[in-house]
Amino acid sequence: MAISSLVVDALPDSLDEVTAALDAIDGVEVQGTDTTTGRIVVTIEAPNIDVSHKIASGFIEIPHVFNVNLVFVSVEDELEDAKEG
Repeated sequence: MAISSLVVDALPDSLDEVTAALDAIDGVEVQGTDTTTGRIVVTIEAPNIDVSHKIASGFIEIPHVFNVNLVFVSVEDELEDAKEG
């Protein structure tokens, strides 16, 4: 399981539209928004880091999104599996 936190930058006037698009993606949850800056904090829960990266990479295709920044990622299950293998 990979859990990631990201900040998505969008045009402030489009926050409702972008937030709805993000909420519609499986594994994505909007944690908060800033109407002044257009920043949206999201988390992704995915089975592994590759799937998480694929989901996050698609954010830039959402209309009115102009930047996506990874803040944090945890892949503890994968690290434990590597230690055991």
